[in-house]
Amino acid sequence: MLQASSPGKVLILGGYLIVRAPNVGISIGVNARFTTRVVSTSEAQDGKVVVHIHSPQFGQSYSFECVVHDPAQVQITQTAGNKSPFLYYAILFAISAAVMRGDSLKESVKIELLADNDFYSQRNYLESKGIPVCVENLRQLPENCPLVGEVSKTGLGSSAAMTTSVVACIFSFYHGITEEQEFIHRIAQVAHSVAQGKIGSGFDVYTAVYGTCAYRRFPAEKVEAMMKEATDLHTVPVADLQACVDLKENWVTHVPFHLPSGIKLVLGDVHQGGSSTPGMVAKIMNWQKENAASKDNLWEQLRVNNEAYISSLQSLIQHSADGPEAYNAAVEKLSHVSRIESYKGADRFEESIVEACQFAANSRRLLREMGVAAGVKVEPEELTELLNDTAELPGVFAVGCPGAGGYDAVFALVLGDKNCEAVEKFWEGYSKMNVCPLTVREDPGGLLISKI
Repeated sequence: MLQASSPGKVLILGGYLIVRAPNVGISIGVNARFTTRVVSTSEAQDGKVVVHIHSPQFGQSYSFECVVHDPAQVQITQTAGNKSPFLYYAILFAISAAVMRGDSLKESVKIELLADNDFYSQRNYLESKGIPVCVENLRQLPENCPLVGEVSKTGLGSSAAMTTSVVACIFSFYHGITEEQEFIHRIAQVAHSVAQGKIGSGFDVYTAVYGTCAYRRFPAEKVEAMMKEATDLHTVPVADLQACVDLKENWVTHVPFHLPSGIKLVLGDVHQGGSSTPGMVAKIMNWQKENAASKDNLWEQLRVNNEAYISSLQSLIQHSADGPEAYNAAVEKLSHVSRIESYKGADRFEESIVEACQFAANSRRLLREMGVAAGVKVEPEELTELLNDTAELPGVFAVGCPGAGGYDAVFALVLGDKNCEAVEKFWEGYSKMNVCPLTVREDPGGLLISKI
C-alpha cells in the first residue's frame, strides 16, 4: 500500500500577472497537506479497473470504472457518488498515464482522501462543540476533522492539492514509486485544467508537486489539445496524452525557492464568504487589455516591481548563506522595528531586508490600485484597515491578500517566531473584524509518495 500527499499553497506575489507568461509569482508551500492513500486492493474483473474513493470528512463515497480499449485509449464511467470532476479526471488521466508507461492494470483499488484541517474553515466545527474560535483551539483539534454545515474553503488550493495527490497515488500504485515529479506534474496539470474547464495559471498544481517556488506559467498550448472535448470527456486516447505531456519539451524551468531564513508566514481566515476568483481574473484581464497601450501603466509597474522583489528575496537567501551570523543579527534587530520599510539600515544586511520590505509594500500598493482601476475588490476596504494595522506591528515584513485577493484570507510575513505569535494574538483580538489565524506555516517540500 502507498500514499501520496501534496501541500497547499499561498501565493504572496504575482496575483493576476502570472496568468500571462513569463511573469513571475511566489507561491509558498504550506504544511497543510491533502493525502490520498490506497487502503485495499482486489483483482480487477472483466477487464475493468474499479476505483472506490471514500472521503470521511465529507461523508462521501464514489466509484469509477476504467476500461482500456484498443487502440490504446482509456474510458471512465462513474458508477456511484455525487459528481466530482476533479476526482473523475484525476482518475482518468492517472490511469491513462499508467497505460502510457506500459503498466499492468490487474488490480482495483479502494482509496481514502484526507485533508488537513486548515484547507477548510473549522469555525462551524468549533462552534458546534461550544469551543471558542481561536488558533490555540484549532491546534487542539483532531486530525482530519469532519466538516460541519456549509463548507468554507480557506484558499489553500484544496482542488489542486487533491488532484495532484490522487494522480500521484494512482499512477504510483500501478507504476511503482517514482522520482518522475515532472511527469506527475504534467498529468496533474492536464487533469486539473480539464476538471476546471479552463487552463489557469497552474501555480497551485505546480506548488502541490514542487512546494515553495518562484513560478512562471507553463505554456497553455500544451494542454489545449486535451481541452477540446473537456465538457464531455470520458475517453482519453493515450497517444494524445503522450504528445501533450512529452518530457522532451520544456514547460516550466524549475527555480528552487524558499522564504529567506527568519521570515515566517502567518495566514488568517477572515470568513467573509469568499470571492469568485474566475470573475475577478476576467475583469482584471479585460482592464489590462484595454490599458495595454499606455506606457508605464499599473500592470507594467507591478511587473517590474515583482521582478525586483523576487530578486531581493533571492539576495536575502544568499546573504543568509554567505554571512549567517551578520544576517541573523540583522533579522533579530529588525524584528523589534515597526514599519521596517521606513527604517535606515546600518549595514548591508539590514539594508537588504529593508529594501525587500519596500518592494513588498510597493507590490501591495500597486495591486490594490490596479484592482480599484479595474473595479475589482482585490484588497477590499474592510481588509485594508486590518492589513494596515497589522503592518504597524514590530517585525512585520509584509502583509496582503493572497492569490487573487478578495475575502478569502490575509497573510503576513514576519521576522521571527515570537512575532508570529504576536500577529496571531492581534488578529484574534481585532475588534473591527472576526479574524481567525490558521495554524499553517511554510513547508517548502512538495509532493511526498511513500509506502504505508
